[in-house]
Amino acid sequence: MIIFAAENVNEIIVPLFNSRFHLRMTNRSSNTPKNEGFTWLQPGTWRKPCIVHVTMVANARQGLFGKLTHNGAEAVVEKTPIGWALINQQRRLLELCPEIKILADKVMPEHHHIVLQVQRTMQRSIKEVVRGYMQGCKDEARRLGFAENLYDGPPFYRVLTHKGQLHAMIEYVKANAERAWMRKENPDLFRMRRRMDVCGMQFTSMGNHFLLDWPDRQLVEMSRSAGEEQIKDRLQTVLAAAHNGAVTYTAAISKGEQMIARAVREEGFPLVVMLNEGFPPEGSPQERFYKPGGAYFDACSRGQLLLLEPDEDAFLNPIVRAATETILRKKAEEKHYSYTDVPMHSQRYRFVALNEIGRMIVSRI
Repeated sequence: MIIFAAENVNEIIVPLFNSRFHLRMTNRSSNTPKNEGFTWLQPGTWRKPCIVHVTMVANARQGLFGKLTHNGAEAVVEKTPIGWALINQQRRLLELCPEIKILADKVMPEHHHIVLQVQRTMQRSIKEVVRGYMQGCKDEARRLGFAENLYDGPPFYRVLTHKGQLHAMIEYVKANAERAWMRKENPDLFRMRRRMDVCGMQFTSMGNHFLLDWPDRQLVEMSRSAGEEQIKDRLQTVLAAAHNGAVTYTAAISKGEQMIARAVREEGFPLVVMLNEGFPPEGSPQERFYKPGGAYFDACSRGQLLLLEPDEDAFLNPIVRAATETILRKKAEEKHYSYTDVPMHSQRYRFVALNEIGRMIVSRI
């Protein structure tokens, strides 16, 4: 039985090209257990039962696979002949590799995603299977007149390693076209800005910058040791203020901060998140295509989110340093420890400093 991804079920599959799929594999499924137990995959055990999200990018990010449009109800990708070749090669993959099931797939104009499940141990590794699939796609592209290399480089593998990750993987792939359309329609909200000045400090940012000008602001800072009742009480106070027009700032580091940030976002209230090393380094290959993930993407597209990452000099700001050292000293005294200087490059210093930077922004006139 051939199992197709959700995207393919609702589309007419064009006739298979009579191409050679570059995967030499003997079908030995009869020699492998049919109900082999699944174990959380450690990277490298590529032949055993596992689930892998594979992303393959078109050469130079060209729109070789399709065109992004909107039909009035949802974003869709109108596939090119090469885009249909990718789908056809998925069918060929499943015919040659009965150990594999496709859980989700999405062909985008300049890249495509596949979530693959290896259901029982294979003779070849999943990386060999994917290489064969990509080679088959390249052959089809050449037959269609595309003489250049079809792909930008090797595929990116994201291996499922913990519970709850599979749902997120599949939802991410399914929503890819809609997210791309949102980004296309709201380009300013997804533009990364470097060296933006706030309170005399510089930041890297992305999102709705008008939130910085909001007159009513509140900072959410909670100890890692805060209990459920304390978090619940603080949450009610924060939501009440947000309902009355306050923009919420938080580093979202502790459990309480994360719970409150999530509740503020889910209620649709504006949120500013302070980041520590959250953006790609300047000049890196990832910088051009960075976008916030998951629910942050949706909040960003609605103009309800601003991400702020202080530049390194902000952590060395004399006011920030003094306030951070005061907090660290107080924490040590409360635990009856003798205080020793905390290195400014340490995560402990930076997390406290991040809250102090947020406090400076919230308190400014």
